[in-house]
Amino acid sequence: MRRFGSPEALARLSARCAHADSVELKALLVPPAGPAAEALTGRCAPTWSVRQTYLLDTPALDLLEAGVEVRLRRRARGRFDLSVSTCRSGDARRRAFPRGVRVEVDVVPGALWQDVEVRREVDAAAAADVIAGAARSRELLTADQSAWARRAAHGCVDEGHLRRLGVHGPLVVRRVKVGADRLGLHRADLEHFRYPSGRELLELSTRCWPREVLATATAFEQLLDERDVVVAAGHRTKASMWRDEIGQRAAVTRT
Repeated sequence: MRRFGSPEALARLSARCAHADSVELKALLVPPAGPAAEALTGRCAPTWSVRQTYLLDTPALDLLEAGVEVRLRRRARGRFDLSVSTCRSGDARRRAFPRGVRVEVDVVPGALWQDVEVRREVDAAAAADVIAGAARSRELLTADQSAWARRAAHGCVDEGHLRRLGVHGPLVVRRVKVGADRLGLHRADLEHFRYPSGRELLELSTRCWPREVLATATAFEQLLDERDVVVAAGHRTKASMWRDEIGQRAAVTRT
């Protein structure tokens, strides 16, 4: 089954995204996560790695509503990083982006976009202070990250919004590596995202160079077809889940 387009469409995509640093193909699966992980890895109860991600935004999600996502991620061995990213049209070119950013084209069944990201490592103690509420979230952003947040929002975000950033989360992310060398995939990952309310997403993804889009999409389709997993109808982004999560919390608070 071709979920990501015809060979001709994928060839055109490969040419259009030649400026990108990478391409990520991904599909949502139907939970529960445990059986899907066993089917994809061929192992009973495979070991998941665990990390946490926090959304930094105003109480009203002004940045997210303007298309900008600020993520503080707790990684392995106590490390943290902070990213400011935005989704842009699939036809945009690198010359439209500031220097030093990472550009990734995200391809899902029926849609594609570009994630343009400014990321940096963050001191663990400073990150912990922000999460605990002992320091302001604004202090974690560099000048380049702040500038990109304002520019990418097309005037909808200013310094006042950045000063009101708070911490939402954590989003608990569990990941297991899926071996697919036989199919020609460099790597595939199954990730289970659980929000504070219990909402969840289950996502299978793989990355490749732009020139490898057609071969990678073909192999990824085969992986989805061969393993005993159910692909979800439609696609929901993690940003849209955050809107539901925090919007519902605000509604409960008001009542």
